[in-house]
Amino acid sequence: MKTSAVGQNILLCVAVAVSVVASYAAYLGPGVQAERSDIFFLYLHVPTAWICYLAFSISLLASVGFLAVKNNLGKSADESKRLEKLDRLEKLEKLDRLAEVSAVLGLVYGAVALISGAVWAEAAWGAYWNWDPRETTTLILWVAYVGYLSVKRSIGSVEKRAVVGAVYNILAFSTIPLSFLSATLLLSLHPQASKVSSSAPVQAVLYLNLLAATLFFAYLLTTAYSVWSLEDRVEALIYRKGEGGEGGEGGEVRGEGGAV
Repeated sequence: MKTSAVGQNILLCVAVAVSVVASYAAYLGPGVQAERSDIFFLYLHVPTAWICYLAFSISLLASVGFLAVKNNLGKSADESKRLEKLDRLEKLEKLDRLAEVSAVLGLVYGAVALISGAVWAEAAWGAYWNWDPRETTTLILWVAYVGYLSVKRSIGSVEKRAVVGAVYNILAFSTIPLSFLSATLLLSLHPQASKVSSSAPVQAVLYLNLLAATLFFAYLLTTAYSVWSLEDRVEALIYRKGEGGEGGEGGEVRGEGGAV
């Protein structure tokens, strides 16, 4: 996921422009305030929930790709293709990083979705938390992905951490359809987004806010990925410098690094 600084800046400008238009349409546009007083929560809660699902879906795809590439790497019997093997190892590192970065962003958006949903529930139902199926399954989803990051942080071996994290990520994704379908399959107070309002202006503003949220997420994902990549390179350079140090001190540093 290589993106230039110019490309990221352009993406940010477009995201800001669409967000300004979406905010204007949501709060000042004609025809969007008439139906219900709590309609404004729709424009925050639904986009953040959508990005939460999107981020975890990207994380899942990255983890599946990681395991597929690793499986092919393990079956490769031709050790003479050193450059090809190094390329695959670099690809593994990128996929693992993408899975983790996207999961972190998914947790951030998921937290906003839970909080905004709780505030909306208080306005609509009179209580912040009702243990409604959608609320409960979304909380389970969020906790499952906190577990994903916790598992990755608790394993010292880089290779083992990536493999275990990828497997856990695939299992944790089962909470996504559980959360998404809970309002339809179970007895839930939570309405479908399309049933909150059938008004054409409200639907148009909602889609505009979804677009703005998606563009901002794309910017955050590419930026966070670039920053984490840079941090990894700096850590690798520091490690190599320590490895090339004098005498036993370099060896001790390497030994401690391997034990972490």
